[in-house]
This record gives sequence, C-alpha cells and structure tokens, in this order.
Amino acid sequence: MMQGLYSGVSGLKAHSAGMSTVAQNLANVSTIGYKQQSTLFDDMMYQTVRAAGASTQAGDTLPVGHQVGMGVCLSSTRTLFTEGSYEQGNAFTDMAISGKGFFQVSDGENVYYTRAGNFRFDADGTLRSADGKSVTGIPLGEDGQPSGDLSPIEIDFSDEGVTQSPPKATTSLTALMNLNVTNDSVSDLENPYFSLLKAWNGQQNPPLTATDYKQPLRVYDSEGTARDLTVYFDAAPGANGQKVVEFVVSMDPSADGRANAQGSEGAGLVMAGTMTFSSSGELTNMSAFTPGGGDLKDLNNWTAAPLVNGVPQLTLSFAGREPQTVALNLGLTAGSDAWQNMPASAAEVGTVISSLPGMTSPSHGTQQTSNLPVTSSLISSKQDGYPTGELSDVQVAENGDIIATYSNGETKALYRIPVFRFTSEDGLRHEGNNLYTATEEAGAVEYGEAGTENYGSILGGYLETSNVDMSREMTNMIITQRGFQSNSKTITTLDSMIQKALELKRN
Repeated sequence: MMQGLYSGVSGLKAHSAGMSTVAQNLANVSTIGYKQQSTLFDDMMYQTVRAAGASTQAGDTLPVGHQVGMGVCLSSTRTLFTEGSYEQGNAFTDMAISGKGFFQVSDGENVYYTRAGNFRFDADGTLRSADGKSVTGIPLGEDGQPSGDLSPIEIDFSDEGVTQSPPKATTSLTALMNLNVTNDSVSDLENPYFSLLKAWNGQQNPPLTATDYKQPLRVYDSEGTARDLTVYFDAAPGANGQKVVEFVVSMDPSADGRANAQGSEGAGLVMAGTMTFSSSGELTNMSAFTPGGGDLKDLNNWTAAPLVNGVPQLTLSFAGREPQTVALNLGLTAGSDAWQNMPASAAEVGTVISSLPGMTSPSHGTQQTSNLPVTSSLISSKQDGYPTGELSDVQVAENGDIIATYSNGETKALYRIPVFRFTSEDGLRHEGNNLYTATEEAGAVEYGEAGTENYGSILGGYLETSNVDMSREMTNMIITQRGFQSNSKTITTLDSMIQKALELKRN
C-alpha cells in the first residue's frame, strides 16, 4: 500500500506539470508568434516481486515475472511549431513567416531566433524586436544583389541615398500612333521628303506654320528635368500604291545647346525621315537622318541615323545639360544595324523615292503605328527617363527585401531579411520573450532567401498570432484535472486502507 501512495503522489506531480503547460498555453493565447506546448508522460521504473518462471500457488509460471509499477514521471514538454493564423499589423515593419523558418535577432553578443515579427526602427535607423534586439539582414547593392554579410539592419532615413532616387536621362523612347496624314501641307519640289526640314525656322514661334499633324512626347534630361520633343508629320509623294509620310523630330529651339544651333534657323532640329505605309495602312518601312556639324538646314550635313539594336538613335543637347542619346522607336525595329541603300547624305535623296534608305527585315510588335482613315492620335508611348524622386513608401516583399518606393515610380531594395531554419526545431531552447536559442540537438542552422525552396515566405504588414487551440486546451484542462483528482482519490483511499490495517492491530 505504501508503494501505491508513492504512485499517487507521482501522479499528482505529473498532472500538476501538465496543468502548468495548459495554463502556459492559455496565458499565451494572444502572444505574437507563440507556439503551443504539450506535456508527455512516462511510466516509471517497475519493481519485480517474483522472478520470471517462478511457480504460483496454482502451479502456473509467469513468462516475464510479476512487476509492479512505481508511478508516472514527466517525459518531455514538446513545442508544436505549426503555423498560427495571420492578422493585419499596423506598420510595414510588422512581419510574419508563412511556412518554415525563423527571424534572427541579436543583443550584440548572443544570437536568438523568433517567429514574432513585431519589429520597429529605432531613432538610429536600426530595426529592432519588441525587446530591443537588432534584426539580422543582408545589405543590398544598387543592383539589388547582396553586397555584404549578415549584419544588423540599419537604414539611415536622413541619408539622401535613401530618401531620394536620382534622376535618369531618357535613353529610350517609343511612340506608336495612328497617322491619318493625307495632306501635303508643306511642299518642297526639290526635296519632297524633307519639306518639313527645309521649312523649319527655329527663330520663329512656331517654327513650322503648317503641318498635317504633330505629336508632343515627354523626355527627361540628365538632371531629371521634364522636356518635350515634338514630332511633326506631313504627307510626301508615294509610289506603287504605297503612302509616304515625312517627319521631323524637334526640341525647343531656345533650349538647344548645340554650338551650331545657337541663333540659327535650324535650332531645335534633331531628326528627320520618312515612314512608308502599305495601301492597307500598315507601316512597312522607314528612314531616319540626324544632323552633324555645320548648317542644320543644309541636307548635306544630314546622314542616316545610327541603328542600335535595330532602332534609330538621335542626340539631344539641352543647354546646360550633358548630351544624351535616345533610341527613338516609331513603330519599326530593323533586323540588323545597317541601313539598306544608304546614301551619303539626305541631299542625295532628291525627288527619287528609291533613293531613301530602308530597314533590313523590319518588324513591329502587337501594337504598331498605322495609317488608317481615322483621327490621328497617339496609341501608346513609353520612355525610360524619370525625375528625382522623394521617398514615399517602404514595404517588405515576400522574399524579405525591404523596398523603398519613390515619387518618380522607382523602387530600390535596401536590405534582405533572410529566413533561418534548423534540422530539428524540437532542439531549440526557449529563452522567453518569444525567443529561442540553437542547441546541438537542433542541428546546423541554415539561412536563405524567403520564398525559395524549404524557406517560408515573409508577409510584410502582418503578424503571426499564437497557434494555441482553445478547444484543445480546454479539453486538456478537464482531462488533466480529472487525472489529478483521481490520483488524489488514490492517496486518500490508500490512507484509509492503512488506517484500517492499523486499527486491526490495535484491536
């Protein structure tokens, strides 16, 4: 009977520990990133009261001996690393990991791991956990690729490199239009394919007094200042059922910084050429010329524009700015960077349409410049320049990149938050404050980019809640309480039995 008392006491101790685990889980039902725990029990060692094979009074033998248990003990308390649910945070620095992995934080001496991503930047720009530990990340270079090793995430929000996005001069400009250009508004009998160029007068406002259609296009100079180019169109003589439209590309004559343009009639002229359309209105070929030195109105100074990746190039020289080369795509891309039938200069074209150069194997995309009998208009345009941008937003991407967004539409990845994982999460040691430390039982720690194979994705602006299952814990509470109650009943019953035995002796 005394042995039974000890078994009952061990049951009380074990179920007390089980109830402590239930209480811990329920206490942390609202704790960010908390992982539910479960208590496991083992039966204790057994006492053999008769050896195996010994005969009983009935003459039978016991195969393994007669053993009496000594009670129960606490085996282990396991952490269930299943995902909790996700709730909206109140800052972009609130983060949650969807899938496997942990964030790494440090107090400068020790390294910890956590699922609680309620981080904030301090006054010095260091990203810290709720208890002040720095969050580990990888700095990124201008190309968005890692430029250093693991280190505390530190972003100086007073640094112009962070608060501003530098401007970019336009280097590529695409303009697709419908050109219902049928009137030969400007005519030069000696140079019908360069009538607009010959009629241009940069000393007047406007430089061209008559043209069938013009289209302004926005570009940016080397300091990010918005500038407008204007493309003028007019009909020119065609042949064999084809339609020809001549064009000139111009800038503001007063902003033209070229030495040979200052105060001249040719100020503002940067490109001239022709576009050839089929009878159905499809753009089939084109030519383009750009000026060199000397008189900008002299066709002898205009030669075929360079082709780079099949697109004609022009040069813009805004006053007080660095010259910039712009690839101008008006709807066709050549199959090679050499013109067919290239004359020495635009002056050699004269009135003969076959003297115009053409593109080799020209092609266009799904959208194209056309010559249809509907109103002339711009279908689409895009260019790659932009002005200086001011920091407008910061977000965290699924791969863990901290991305700054600027008012000019540009983005910049500043840091990457890696995800850490272990061979055995059960080997992690609880340190409180939602923190774990690695032990030998956890295995080697590895880290990688969030969202890649075997690494969870990072949800910026969200927090992972506790994964405690309330209904499960309430059930465990009842079971544990009943177990404790039953063990206490065992003790009181055995006590009564001992008391009765003592009474027999006295009697």
